[in-house]
Amino acid sequence: MPRRPPPGPLWRKALASLASLPPVRSIVEHLMDNPPEPRYTQAEAYAPMEAAAAEAVAALPDFPGFKERIWSELPATSGGIDVPGFTIVEITYVFSLPDSGTPLVRETYVDVLREHWTSLGYTVTRDAVKEKAGRTDRSLVAIRPDGIALWYWAAGHTVLRVQSGPVTVSEPEAIEYVPPSGGVMPGGRYDKVARYFPGGIPADRDAVDPFDSPDSYEDDL
Repeated sequence: MPRRPPPGPLWRKALASLASLPPVRSIVEHLMDNPPEPRYTQAEAYAPMEAAAAEAVAALPDFPGFKERIWSELPATSGGIDVPGFTIVEITYVFSLPDSGTPLVRETYVDVLREHWTSLGYTVTRDAVKEKAGRTDRSLVAIRPDGIALWYWAAGHTVLRVQSGPVTVSEPEAIEYVPPSGGVMPGGRYDKVARYFPGGIPADRDAVDPFDSPDSYEDDL
């Protein structure tokens, strides 16, 4: 794994010139206003984020499985301006449209995750309900002490989204494949991480039960 640079001075220097600008809002909005010391590089963030997703899934009763997993990044910004050398890693797990519409997924899981994340000491920063024509949307956001944010969002599709908070950018070759959880087949059609591995998703691994997520991904890094 790459060695991460000392985060404090680099992050503070990057934000210092932007301090007079109004902050941008996102689901990790308070992190961008008062950024913590980054605990991960981009390459290091995927494993604990995937573990956070797997841990959330383990708390959900009668879990039907996700349809797909998506890896992406967001710019780490202040005042609408990108902060050089930093990014925000985002992992999204999406339920199928039929499953997204069930009371179990849209209502019960929100209540379960609210109680579960609170019991773990996470800080709930959003717990919103919005009435729309023909449906009720829900949005629940919790932040872990290490800055990782978990967002359960029931809208057209229902998704579990995990964000890293600001992390230092890694070289593409430093990013390692981490198997998905929640019923997405590793390397399959709906494991949408291929752009990170242009040579192909690594196949020289033991078969992974997509519903059996390990406590740690240390052996995969």
